[in-house]
Amino acid sequence: MGLPGPRLVKFYAAPESAPPVDTKFTFAVIPDTQNEVLTTPPARLTHRLQWLVDNRSSLELRFVLHTGDVVNWDTPDHIQYVRASEATKILDAAGLPYVYAIGNHDTAAVCPGGSACPGNVNANLRDTTTFNAHFPLTRFTALGGVYEPGKIDNSYHTFSAGGLDWLVVNLELWARTGAVDWAKTVLAQHPRHNVIINTHSHLNGSGAIEQSNGGYGNNSPQYVFDQLIKQYANVRFVFSGHTGNAAYRASTGVHGNTIHQILTAYHENTSNLTRLVEVDTAANTFSTRVYSPMTNAEKQDGSKFTISNVSWVR
Repeated sequence: MGLPGPRLVKFYAAPESAPPVDTKFTFAVIPDTQNEVLTTPPARLTHRLQWLVDNRSSLELRFVLHTGDVVNWDTPDHIQYVRASEATKILDAAGLPYVYAIGNHDTAAVCPGGSACPGNVNANLRDTTTFNAHFPLTRFTALGGVYEPGKIDNSYHTFSAGGLDWLVVNLELWARTGAVDWAKTVLAQHPRHNVIINTHSHLNGSGAIEQSNGGYGNNSPQYVFDQLIKQYANVRFVFSGHTGNAAYRASTGVHGNTIHQILTAYHENTSNLTRLVEVDTAANTFSTRVYSPMTNAEKQDGSKFTISNVSWVR
């Protein structure tokens, strides 16, 4: 009887535990920068974007929104768009995802000096050719889709942060019914995402939802709220600029969800104010403040606050 052969011994690695989820992160909201691109270089805009990139790690910064009026008006040499585009290369180089809403000053409706351009003002409002030439879709790295080919005006963007999924819907100013209907399909396709609506006009300076379409737009912000924003259970934020300084409004959607609407629209000439929103998905809170990187000062006007008992979509 021979000796037994060698035994095959199997070793099993201990199961690896899932890495802990960092439940805190920040996204930034840049208000109207139209007065920041009137000189070369656009020092305040450049300084802000560089500060965001330099502090990306300490802030846990995951996304940057701009609520529109990136520029003041177009000129034959498109110099204001050139300045804004060059400054934004800071975000491009860092790979920091962002989206810019379209304000009325970013369209063919506003001519030099701020006056209305000749022609059909509604058609001019929808002419964003120059903006999209300087900010093509390829620059928006979190882009998921658009309403019209080649135009960032109505678009959606996705990212993950705090262990949750997020959907940013960029919506045109005083939106057309077709754009609103398109946005409905986007929200319906992303029921498990926490939704952020980014648009130029929503709240007015007193914190009420704007009732007007500006006289030359299509639908009012109230229409957009009634038909789109309050109809979906996963909408959490609406950010806007255009008028006033800062305001906050909490509304309840038809499914019982709280919709946090925040206005940031300073038109200052000495600082580069930026809203920072820190989300804590474990504590079910968000905190926000308006900070000027250039002056290292926070606004003390009620724009700093914390909201508790937020029901995030998980």
